[in-house]
Amino acid sequence: MEQETYRPANIEFNVAHDGSNMPESFGQFKSADEALKFIGANMLSVNQGLTVARHMNVYEKTELRKQYSDMMENIIPLYEKNLSDAEQKMTEAKNNLKRAQEAYDTYISEVKGMAQQVKRGLIDITLDELFTFRIAYSGRYYYYTFIDLQVKLCLIRDIPEYEKTEIWNQMAGNEEFINKKFKKSKK
Repeated sequence: MEQETYRPANIEFNVAHDGSNMPESFGQFKSADEALKFIGANMLSVNQGLTVARHMNVYEKTELRKQYSDMMENIIPLYEKNLSDAEQKMTEAKNNLKRAQEAYDTYISEVKGMAQQVKRGLIDITLDELFTFRIAYSGRYYYYTFIDLQVKLCLIRDIPEYEKTEIWNQMAGNEEFINKKFKKSKK
C-alpha cells in the first residue's frame, strides 16, 4: 500500500484538543476556494506546508498487515539466512585470524630467540654428569668437564652463604692443592 496515492474518505487527525475555544472544524465548504475566502475574510492566517499524523482506517491497516506479513514470510527468512551465513563466515574469519596471529607470534618469538642467541654467540650444551666436576675453591664453585681429551673449566659460580660452612674443609684442601700445584710465579 502506498500512502501517497491512497486517501481515505474521512480523515481524522491525531490531535488532542487543548481546551481552548478553537473548534475542531470550521464547518463544511463546497470548494477549497470557498474555504480560503472564509479564512481570509474572518481571520489573519499564514499559509504553511506541514506534515501531521492522521489515524489509519481499516483498509490501510489491512493492507499494511498484508505487507509486513509478506515480508515476515518471504523476505525476512532470506535476510536471516544471509545474516547467519555472514555470522558464520565472520566466526570462521575470527578463528582464522586468531590461528594466524598465534602462528605468527610463535615464529616471531622463535626468530627473536634465535637472533638473540646469534647476537650473544652462545649456545647451551648439556654436559655428562659422569665427566663433569664441581670444585670448591676460594668462595666459588669451579666446574670442569672432560671434553676434547681435556678437563676444561666450563663455569664459575659463587658458593651460596648457607653452603660455605658445610664445605669449608673441602674448600681448604682444594685451595692448598691448587695453590701448590698451579701457583703463578711472579716475574
